[in-house]
Amino acid sequence: MKLAHDMSVPTPHELDQLVDLCGDLLCLCRGSRIAWINRAGADLLGHAAADLIGRPFTDLLHEDHRTRLRKGLDPLADPSCGAPLMLRAADGAWHTMRLSGRDLGDGAFAIAACALSGSIPAVDSLVRSVHRLEERTRELSRIARRNDLSAQVFQTASEGIMVLDSDLRITTVNPAFTQITGWLPSEVIGRKPPQLTQDGMDHQAGLLMYDTARTSGRWQGEQWNVRRDGERYAERVGISTIHDEEGELRQYVVVFSDITQRKLDEERIRKQANYDALTTLPNRALFLDRLAMAVSQGERNGQMVGLMFIDLDGFKLVNDTLGHDMGDLLLQEAGRRLSGCIRSGDTVARLGGDEFTILMPNLGTYQNAPLVAGRVLESLKKPFDLAGKEAFVSGSIGITVFPDDAGDAATMLKNADAAMYRAKELGKANFQFYTADMNAAVEERLAIKNGLLRAIELDELALHFQPKQDLNTGAITGVEALLRWNAADLGVVSPAKFIPVMEESGLMGRIGEWAIDAACRQYRSWTDRSMMAPRIAINLSVRQLRAPGFVEMVERILHRCGIGPEALEFEITEGMVAKDTKNAVALLNRLSDMGIRLSMDDFGTGTSSLSVIRIFPVDSIKIDRAFIADLGTDPDSAAITRTIISMGHSLRRRIIAEGVETKDQLDALRDMGCDEIQGYVLAPPLPAAELERVLMTLGNGQPPDSP
Repeated sequence: MKLAHDMSVPTPHELDQLVDLCGDLLCLCRGSRIAWINRAGADLLGHAAADLIGRPFTDLLHEDHRTRLRKGLDPLADPSCGAPLMLRAADGAWHTMRLSGRDLGDGAFAIAACALSGSIPAVDSLVRSVHRLEERTRELSRIARRNDLSAQVFQTASEGIMVLDSDLRITTVNPAFTQITGWLPSEVIGRKPPQLTQDGMDHQAGLLMYDTARTSGRWQGEQWNVRRDGERYAERVGISTIHDEEGELRQYVVVFSDITQRKLDEERIRKQANYDALTTLPNRALFLDRLAMAVSQGERNGQMVGLMFIDLDGFKLVNDTLGHDMGDLLLQEAGRRLSGCIRSGDTVARLGGDEFTILMPNLGTYQNAPLVAGRVLESLKKPFDLAGKEAFVSGSIGITVFPDDAGDAATMLKNADAAMYRAKELGKANFQFYTADMNAAVEERLAIKNGLLRAIELDELALHFQPKQDLNTGAITGVEALLRWNAADLGVVSPAKFIPVMEESGLMGRIGEWAIDAACRQYRSWTDRSMMAPRIAINLSVRQLRAPGFVEMVERILHRCGIGPEALEFEITEGMVAKDTKNAVALLNRLSDMGIRLSMDDFGTGTSSLSVIRIFPVDSIKIDRAFIADLGTDPDSAAITRTIISMGHSLRRRIIAEGVETKDQLDALRDMGCDEIQGYVLAPPLPAAELERVLMTLGNGQPPDSP
């Protein structure tokens, strides 16, 4: 069989091959009876094409759908007729298909169908398929009327088309071939396709697909190819063969389209689904997949699998004081540092927030885990340069090993998390191996977190109050409000247990606002009963202080309760204001200008210099209880306490000692010139009703323990 004299125009026989290469059903009916059907459509229905010729098309439809076409096929030409129909195959199976049609005139009607059974394509892909089918249907109608339009089909097709002889030499290409590949017809006609002139895997793969087409009649698939300028591109390729009347192979017809953008979109979606956008590390989903695979391989090969759970100590403080942008920079740098600590084959992942994991699929021995953990701890100790601002964090690491600690991936992750919390409890900046008793602590933390979520609604929270007294006059100068929680299912929960959970779980802002409101309501209750109403001091967290609208929230509560700002005192710590000093000073000045007193809590445990204390609008300084506890036994604690008192007085700040429990401590503080005390030597934290009785005793104007 020879090509037509115009090398750029496919012959009718070649065009038939192109139509058969389409994987969809194409059909021509006359008077509602099938006059022609393409091979792919007949194959889909399990019939020989000849067996379908002459049969009414509606015979193929499910009887529930025949009523739609009882008066003929015209409804298929209506664009609104888009509902799927069911066609019966020779083996009795039903295929759900979307049909469209065109009236060709003279009693002829063209039908195109796209199969929807099996894996249903994405909507955009389906729409494109239907559009292609409709375009091919229109082309078939024109071909049926005028065969001379075949050249136009060949020339205007958006897919690249090339025809090869039996020796795989190109005889014809269409314009789309040049648009996609960059090769001109004069550069390729008479030659083998560029892919087959190169060495390597692409060359071997190319030979294989043509060999498959030669033996089976067709080949379809996706591959990467190279344009004339060397750029790689992805293409969808279909190859069919043309034989002469004697059955001899004469030509190959290749139809291909550029799918590079689709592949790039798929890769982008894959990365979004599997990698953390901030650090580019594997995310939780990919990590869990790799962990499950590592456990499976470890079980099969008898290998140990190590897992580290890493939480950044101090990250929330950086995030709250320097802002989320600086926090993001820290997380990115932390990810890079962790990636530099692992062995070949290990995986660093970010689970979310400030939590990272390191998966060691072939741990080898237990000794390898602490070696990696040690490198991680050392790398995190170094200061982080965040756009010119220095920040410090550390890492708490939990380690678990398969198969000794756990037999599956989920248990490994749970155990590593439990070990990480044990590392935090032991002072942070260390690593701990999992032990069986750790899960109880994790379960307790989870129960506390879940309970806190509903503690306000269930009215389980309360404020207890501890008085402060002037050492010289004996007058009550105020009370500190301390949060207490009596949970219905957990009982009385220690603040040492629930406050860290409250901070880590992001509940500090909500519960902190409740505490301010409750304190103001209590103050109003005292004034309404004409009782002595001492100023109420409330501890603030970094998260509260930096929350947008914090000052406005305080003003709103004061107004609602009908009390003045002199009712409140806010206690802040050195660490809360040591960073981002400018913004902290501005915010504290706003509170001070309102008339709210401010106190520096736990002084002596941080890193604040005298110059920093000087610029903050604090009215008083509270000496940390750690120095007070050792006042009578440790000369250094006594010296530090005396220095803080002297320094505070030189800055015109009142000095308050907290945690005073004995008369000896009280006497020593009076001798040093301390202004106020707070502690069990006066009274423990008490509910409001009990505090009122104590205040009547303490508020007699006499200095404590005076004769």
